[in-house]
Amino acid sequence: MVVLILLLVFVLAVYSVSSYLILRDEIRQGSANFLNVYGGELKSRVKQMDNVMKNLLLQNYSKLQLLKSVDETKRFYASQDINNYISDVALSDTSVDCIIVADNRYGICVDAESTVLSYWDRTALRAFAMECTERENLTARWDFIDLNCKTYLYKIFIYNGRAAAAFTTSQHFMETIPPGDYGGQTFVLTDETGTVIDFLGDNLFQGEKGRPLEETGAVNSFTVAYNVADGQLMLYSLVRDASVWNQIQISMMVVLAVILFTIIFGTVLIRYVQREMIHPMTGMTKVMNQIDKGEYSLQIEGEFKTQEFTHLKDSFNKLMSEIINLKIQAYEKIIELKDAELKSIRLQIRPHFFLNALTTILSLSSRGKSKQIKAYVEALSKNIRYMFKSGLRTVTVKEEIRHIEDYFEMQEFKYKNCTFHYIELPPELEEWRIPQMLIQTFIENEFKYAVYPDHVLTILIRIQKCDHMGEEMLSIEIEDNGKGYPEDVLLYMNGDRPNEANNGKRVGLWSIKRIMELMYERSDLITLSNIKPHGCLNRILVPAKPVNEVRQMGIDCI
Repeated sequence: MVVLILLLVFVLAVYSVSSYLILRDEIRQGSANFLNVYGGELKSRVKQMDNVMKNLLLQNYSKLQLLKSVDETKRFYASQDINNYISDVALSDTSVDCIIVADNRYGICVDAESTVLSYWDRTALRAFAMECTERENLTARWDFIDLNCKTYLYKIFIYNGRAAAAFTTSQHFMETIPPGDYGGQTFVLTDETGTVIDFLGDNLFQGEKGRPLEETGAVNSFTVAYNVADGQLMLYSLVRDASVWNQIQISMMVVLAVILFTIIFGTVLIRYVQREMIHPMTGMTKVMNQIDKGEYSLQIEGEFKTQEFTHLKDSFNKLMSEIINLKIQAYEKIIELKDAELKSIRLQIRPHFFLNALTTILSLSSRGKSKQIKAYVEALSKNIRYMFKSGLRTVTVKEEIRHIEDYFEMQEFKYKNCTFHYIELPPELEEWRIPQMLIQTFIENEFKYAVYPDHVLTILIRIQKCDHMGEEMLSIEIEDNGKGYPEDVLLYMNGDRPNEANNGKRVGLWSIKRIMELMYERSDLITLSNIKPHGCLNRILVPAKPVNEVRQMGIDCI
């Protein structure tokens, strides 16, 4: 049996290596064919974008010169003509997402887009174009830049304080490659330094963007390269080495036929194994299958001839008893955490929040303030999107504060000039993770109970690091100059009396106190107090890591 197995291993190794080398060459050739087709599509896209910029500069040369005219009227009409031209181009040619012309002498900047870009995207692109006008004259070339959490492929012409630029997102650029089954290939777009910009196909480069290609998962793959734009843009086709083995597994089945000859020589061994191992294992497996179906009270019974199986039976029965006890405890905690999570989510979807939002929009509409409506709806959508993701999960302080700023911006439409807020957040604490909607709940409480017309409420949010009972924690202090809390609220929130049934008021504070107790298994993290002559101070302590956290995929015990 040993000699036969060694012979089979040798045959299998020789066959596998030869099959791998042959199939690897075939896949490499197929990858090169795919790359020539799709790389040609991207090269045509780049040429089309080049033509857009060439036509812009040639057909509007005189108007571009007039942007520096001392005559304001000439500058105005020249900028209008250029804006009309690039707008027509953006409508008729979708190869470029955005075209921008900027001049630094009089701060002129016009743009047009062929796709839907957000206000912040356009603002970031315009700011970048204006910044480039201060640079010296440079030879235009294709490059990449990250703006507002997006990566753009761009080409900019700079001359005498004037810039003309074309931008398209890397995602839109890669969508030039038609969707389909790429046969396990990954198409990777890099700049001239070999840095990964974007990819299409298998998720081989998930989380690898911005890193050099040779430092990524490409080390376990073979690659084929295609020059898209004179060395400025490169497209690579990568195939994992493992995918080659996956494709030759079926061929290896032929080799397995040889193993059939070992049955004759292994008859005696098989009968022995059946008597001493298979039959005992069959009995154990039968019990395990019944346990797997939910009959947790079963245990392995019977006597075994070998000491090993006897020890295995005793260990398994003991382990099952411990697992059942642990499972019962885990289920109880899961039920409690899930119930708290559902309550916290339902509390975010407050009917009065949406009714107030609709009332504010209706009021702005009746006064014909369309720009304010648009800004309000954008702020409202950010709030709703953030609220719908809430639960027993943590976010960074930076993300929570960004949401708070959006909430203040939205409330400003309803309570015009009724609040003033100041947030103190050191940069080194921006990544500290806190329960989502933690600060938001207290700010909502401020607007519900402390904000009144014709009165300016000052809200101060101070975030710092502190030492509490020998443990490093994040301290969040929220202070205002309002009327302060009622005595019953202070008693419950500070743990001086148990929770009592309420009439629907301060539900957010009750819930956030319970969430903090569940996530950190502590009841001393929130302290509320009134300050003289008037106002209140909310102090929240957040440990470095939660004990329990509910995420989208389930419950993590950290």
